[in-house]
Amino acid sequence: MGIRYFQGEKIRYEHEYQQIREIVELLRPEFEKEPVYVLTNILVANKQIDCVLLTRSGPLILELKAFSGEVHGHENGGWEVVTRDGPIPIPNLFTQAKTQRQDFIDRLIPIYREHLPHISQNSLRKIGAWVYFSQGSTYPDGQIDLRRVKWFRVVTADTLLDAMRFPESGYSLRIQDMDAIVAGLHLQEYAFGTDQPVSPAPLDREPRFRVSRRGVVAISLIAVILCVMAILLLVPDVREAIVSGTNNIVLLLGGLLSEGSRDLIKSGSTPDDSRDGVMYLNRIRIAAGVAPVSFDERAYQVALWRAGDMAEFRYLDYINPVTGSSAHLVKSAYGFLPEENLIEAAYGQWSGYRLGIEHQAIDAWVSDHGNRALLLSNVSGGAIACTHGYCSFIGVAPAEAPGPAEPILVEEDDSAAPR
Repeated sequence: MGIRYFQGEKIRYEHEYQQIREIVELLRPEFEKEPVYVLTNILVANKQIDCVLLTRSGPLILELKAFSGEVHGHENGGWEVVTRDGPIPIPNLFTQAKTQRQDFIDRLIPIYREHLPHISQNSLRKIGAWVYFSQGSTYPDGQIDLRRVKWFRVVTADTLLDAMRFPESGYSLRIQDMDAIVAGLHLQEYAFGTDQPVSPAPLDREPRFRVSRRGVVAISLIAVILCVMAILLLVPDVREAIVSGTNNIVLLLGGLLSEGSRDLIKSGSTPDDSRDGVMYLNRIRIAAGVAPVSFDERAYQVALWRAGDMAEFRYLDYINPVTGSSAHLVKSAYGFLPEENLIEAAYGQWSGYRLGIEHQAIDAWVSDHGNRALLLSNVSGGAIACTHGYCSFIGVAPAEAPGPAEPILVEEDDSAAPR
């Protein structure tokens, strides 16, 4: 796919240029088959952001620091880098990263609402804001609890790629989404080596008339229809035979459609689809040494409602960002007792409902660490249901069962083939 470069202002400092080049050399082999946009010197409300890496996992903010040493600092107070020449005091990098992150999120919200409505604001707030130090730097443990402050990191060339392998965004960006972001930020594409702007390819001023493949098919079909009409008009016996054959074909197709039309036009999982999905999940549970789960009609109804709610409000999360509804709040309406605990996994993709999406969602969940633990947990019953490309698994679990993992959103090109 290659790396593309966009900037708000030109890079003015040599250390920034060298660190950007270092980062690019790290990304090139790692993201050889994926698009990566490197955004530099982006102006936001309170400051200029040095670098943003735009990948399919979403944006990642990098603040560049040309220091090498042991970094010390907490949420409050000053920071310092202990170098060979002694400690160097620096501003509070945590508050700086926090401000940049909020400014960038505020800048992205209108862009996402207009061009990426499938990404919820909660998911948007999972953007990381990391500080990139020179190689050899360290940030000792016990300063900021990075397990709770998941968006903040101190990284170097030695640790950047490892940290990027576990994104927190929970969604995927298409190339057109990435193009919409850089356009909404009004960034100029440029060639990194020369710093020269890259202009869009000029349009062909003298377009030649070309018939598309669909046009050729349409012309061929019209020619066949004209030939058939001529035969019907000129040869009466052939006309009667064709009419009789056509009637038989219509009757046959009518029978086939009456049997299969439900599968052709449906937009959501039936109870049989859900049972089949539970059987597929049970094969995975048994192979992992976990007891199978029984199909629960109540869980199916809740899962179908949850999938429909996500499809209607265009979000992928466990709580509706508009109404505040969730599986926990509606469980009593579907026959669950107050002491029965529900767990959920959520999934979404671009191509809408299609045959086999239940298996596809399960494959995506079990390939993710958090969702795999949830689907293989101690649940007594459950069901899966999908509507318009959104899927929900509802499991009936004891009170100590784990909460939901991050929802999964994938693109159609990345979808596993239905099984």
